[in-house]
Order: sequence, then C-alpha cells, then structure tokens
Amino acid sequence: MQEILSKKDIGERIKDLRLDNGLSQSFIAEILHLSRSNYSQIELGNQYPSFHTLHSIARYYSKSYEWLLHGSGGEKSDEPTAKVDLLIKDLESTLKSFTDSLEKLEQELTQIKNRRTKTAS
Repeated sequence: MQEILSKKDIGERIKDLRLDNGLSQSFIAEILHLSRSNYSQIELGNQYPSFHTLHSIARYYSKSYEWLLHGSGGEKSDEPTAKVDLLIKDLESTLKSFTDSLEKLEQELTQIKNRRTKTAS
C-alpha cells in the first residue's frame, strides 16, 4: 500500500527545522524566494511545497527529501556544503540586486546634475 504524504506532517517538519535553527519565517521565505504568507501556508500544512522549494529547503538544512517527506532518512551526508552553497547563491543574488540599484541611482543622479547644469545656464 502506498503511503499518502501528509501536508501537515511535512509542514511540521519544515517548521521544526526553522525553529531549531532560530530563524524567522520571513528570513527563510526570502531565501526561498517566496512570500512570507506562502511559506507560512507550507508550514501550516495548507499546501505542499513545490519541488523547487522542497529542494531548496533540503539543501539549506542538509536534510534528505526522504526525511522532509516521510520523517525518515536523516541527515543528507553527500552534500555537507549545500547550506554554504545556498547562502553563497543568495548572497550573489542580493549583490546583483544591489548593483542594479546603484546603477539606477547613478543614472538618476546624472539626470539631476544635467538638469541643474541646464537650469544654471
């Protein structure tokens, strides 16, 4: 007989991981590129995590899919650096956004400077 996956059980395991690590829903939602409310629905067991979300959670906490889905399988031993890799990718994404924001700011400042030069003339 095939085991039915419980959204509630999966959500509780994911929530327990977050709480055990002293992290907020907002922090994890940001890392997973989800809204906080969407992430909350996963923890509450109201919806299943997508494959991508499940994969990211498993990598972040160094857990196996088996453990997240069924509560067995324990630590994921073949990816000890997965958490670091995920953090590096998140940092790269944040730095890219920051760089884009700085470029937009530079363009706006140049436009302001040009307007002031034209007004002064």
